[in-house]
Amino acid sequence: MSEASISDVNPYDAPDASLDTGQGELYQPKIFSFNGRIGRMRYLAYSIGVNFLLMLVMIPLAGASAFIGGDPTSSMIGMLGIGIFYIVTIVISVMFAKRRLNDLNRSGWWFLLFIIPIVNLVLAIYLIFFPGTSGDNNFGAAPAANSIGVLILGWMFPALMILGIVAAVVIPQFAGMAPQ
Repeated sequence: MSEASISDVNPYDAPDASLDTGQGELYQPKIFSFNGRIGRMRYLAYSIGVNFLLMLVMIPLAGASAFIGGDPTSSMIGMLGIGIFYIVTIVISVMFAKRRLNDLNRSGWWFLLFIIPIVNLVLAIYLIFFPGTSGDNNFGAAPAANSIGVLILGWMFPALMILGIVAAVVIPQFAGMAPQ
């Protein structure tokens, strides 16, 4: 008789299930996905890269609607294109912020804090400067290491900020120095 009776089973024995959680496994994040995690540098790089590409579409569209001028139909088409541009930008921003919050082991619903003034500044600082959880967390495995392209795009953000500040200070200084 190979069947174990109830009296033969010890209720204090450890279960026979595999307890391997896959700790240490990494995944390669996809750019356009609402699932998974992205780190600080990837968050900056993806945001800059996608917004730059969207601007390449937006600038000619806005310029064309401005130059056409008097025709109400073309102005309406231009405004519709700009509206679609803003909707796409908001969706992409929500997607990246949700994944960055997941890396910090926070729910994507924290993104709604961007609606509140002053709190949105604190949340932006939190997303950019605080490191994500190491290893697995409630939202999945840790993302793989950043590629060279991600690092270059990610470092463009602080470089552009510094360049913008310098330009804001220097350009007005030279504006009054016209040759005589």
